[in-house]
Amino acid sequence: MNRLIVLVDFSPYTPTQLKLACRWQEIYGLELVFLHKMDGLAPTLSNTRESDKIIAFNKAEAERKYLQYLKDSELSPISNQTTFEAIPLQLTHYLEGFLKPNDLLLLGLKGTGFLKRILIGSTATTIINQLNQTVIALPQSIDFAIPRKLVLSCQEKYPLNESALEIILNTVGKKIEEIELLTIIEDKGELEPSKTYLEYIESKIGEAYSYKISIYENTDAFSEIKKRFSQCLDDFIVLQKGSRHLNDKLFRRFFINDLIHDGNTPLIILPAEK
Repeated sequence: MNRLIVLVDFSPYTPTQLKLACRWQEIYGLELVFLHKMDGLAPTLSNTRESDKIIAFNKAEAERKYLQYLKDSELSPISNQTTFEAIPLQLTHYLEGFLKPNDLLLLGLKGTGFLKRILIGSTATTIINQLNQTVIALPQSIDFAIPRKLVLSCQEKYPLNESALEIILNTVGKKIEEIELLTIIEDKGELEPSKTYLEYIESKIGEAYSYKISIYENTDAFSEIKKRFSQCLDDFIVLQKGSRHLNDKLFRRFFINDLIHDGNTPLIILPAEK
């Protein structure tokens, strides 16, 4: 059974996040792990014997809030398949040791303005950039997100992580009605190799789905793609995290970060192959 790791911060978005996670557990048979990053200790207390007591108190308070959210939202996740943990450690450091290869990490996208993006970025981009894990990033405006269509963003030069894609399809595939294979080319010379690669991906996935192939030309495709999919919240864009190739890494990192900060598009980010 795959685990869905859900980061909760007890913000106004938390009830929506809990409902969505419980719905995914019901539909896809996932084990749920809710993680809450506690506020750090005051520096003057960080090395005293009192710190353990403070951490224990904060953990108990966090669990009390979590249970209250479940009660207020009338949610009953499967008890032997659901856990809650409040952690005092730096989040990405903790996740590096906690996550298993097949885990799915669920994040909420708040959307940030351009200035905020430049100054502090976002938790979502930090986690995606620092961890090599499959991430599902959903706009916080969505209260019921069951993917009906996957849009695979494919580049012939930089192949998809097929094993990570297989995990996604094995998890959410039974509700998928269509898979769109999408690519961006810079010139006509890339058309045939790109079509060949998209057809290869279609053949690897198999005949369980209907398919559509979309090929965009030129760099203006970014705005077209964002505009199109911000209106289709049942469509999830699947993006491949940057590979070892520098140009690919910069390209994908920019594209992923841009969509995350925009905060309007459901995303699945596949980890780079090791």
